[in-house]
Order: sequence, then structure tokens, then C-alpha cells
Amino acid sequence: MLMMAILCAASEALAVTASITEVKSKHESRLLSLPGVVSVGIGRASDGRTVIVIGVEGKAGVEGPDLPKQLEGYPVRVDVIGPVRAQ
Repeated sequence: MLMMAILCAASEALAVTASITEVKSKHESRLLSLPGVVSVGIGRASDGRTVIVIGVEGKAGVEGPDLPKQLEGYPVRVDVIGPVRAQ
């Protein structure tokens, strides 16, 4: 009986937690409106964790006060990728 209660509680917790894809989608428009931000994606950290990746044009964007360290519990990595141009 106790095991069943634990499994049910774990299932409910998972159902309430948004996926990293949902979190990225929820914040993408706001992040892209920030100066210097050119992309928002999902990637892997060096330790293998899944992270939200914010691409910025230059080094100044990396240190911007508006860029989060995490979003809804998911870690954020900021990469300098340079300007993005349509081909």
C-alpha cells in the first residue's frame, strides 16, 4: 500500500513538472526580444545534463542582467554565436 502511494505521488509530481521543451517554448519570445539574443534552443551541458541554450551575438550579451541562469528549474547556458543571417 505504501509503495502504491509513493508511485502515485511520483506520477503526480511528474505530471505537474513542465518538460524542458515546454519551458523553452514558454520563454522563447521574451528571450528573443532581449538585445543581443539571436536564438533559443535545447542542448547538453558538459556534464550531460539537458539545458536551455541562449545564443547571443557577442560577449556583451553573455553578461546581460536580463539573461537567466535557469528557467523553471532547468539550467541555462549562454553561447556566443555571432549574428544570424538568412541565406
